[in-house]
Amino acid sequence: MGKVYTRTGDGGTTSLGSGERVPKDSRRVSLYGIIDEADSALGIARADASAPVAAALKELQGELVKLMARISLYDPDCAVISPSEVESRIEAIREIVPMPDVFVEPGESKAGGALHLARAVLRRAEREAVALEREEGFDPDDLKLINRLSDYVYSLAEWADHEEKIRRIARIVASRIARLDEGCGVTLEEAEKLISAMAATAAEGGVPMAMAVTDSHGDLVAFARQDGVLPVSVGLAQRKAFTSTQLKCPTSDLASLTQPGAMLWGLQADPNLVVFGGGVPLEKGGRVVGAAGVSGGTVDEDMAVANAALDIWKSE
Repeated sequence: MGKVYTRTGDGGTTSLGSGERVPKDSRRVSLYGIIDEADSALGIARADASAPVAAALKELQGELVKLMARISLYDPDCAVISPSEVESRIEAIREIVPMPDVFVEPGESKAGGALHLARAVLRRAEREAVALEREEGFDPDDLKLINRLSDYVYSLAEWADHEEKIRRIARIVASRIARLDEGCGVTLEEAEKLISAMAATAAEGGVPMAMAVTDSHGDLVAFARQDGVLPVSVGLAQRKAFTSTQLKCPTSDLASLTQPGAMLWGLQADPNLVVFGGGVPLEKGGRVVGAAGVSGGTVDEDMAVANAALDIWKSE
């Protein structure tokens, strides 16, 4: 790797690709330096943009490098994107993003803010190109391209802001749905009532049980284990309740459905699920908001205890 510093520009001059040394504040050097600023702003935007916008920015950065190669005369014949192709890209964005007809105040998103900065920098580049054309001559197609590129970056900024608005709405909706779930879920007080009902039924049968009540996600709300219950039943009770919330049905319904050749054959291989009786979903307002799971006896005994919880739930 070469040195980062060369010391050749310490006197205030630099070399163009043609070999000519010019002042660092000359119009041509200033122009490709401004485009380099825009490229850096695009990099800031790309770091925070969604995948589709980031891909478009990455491609645009490559085009700016080619344009700088032409302007700096290191590759004056380097092929660059045409103004008409840039216009096509702008129209493609307009198909999916509504464009405002008022002055935009940047700040809706981090990526959008950085893109508006890049847009303003490209406008400055255009002004510098106009001065360069007047003083030394400049390719009119490149001048037109710089103009279109600033328009394209404006469109990209609106795209980035639009996606952020959508993400913001999605977060609000998800939050409201989560709150709705919480309001319709199983409370601790309700879960403890169900545990008490199941414990009483288990005591009548004389078989020690493990009993679990979960929320709509399958997370534990309340749990109890009676003296003498088998250790394996502790996990089974919780997994039965979890299974009922995930599949929204009693675990007893899964026994026949997971036989070889049946509709859900293979599901029994999932270690988190249980495909025999003892788990029942708890519904409220037509939605599964939790479940009860029981383990410790035979399948019939577990189901009887779980159904005791279901009876109490339906009676409330």
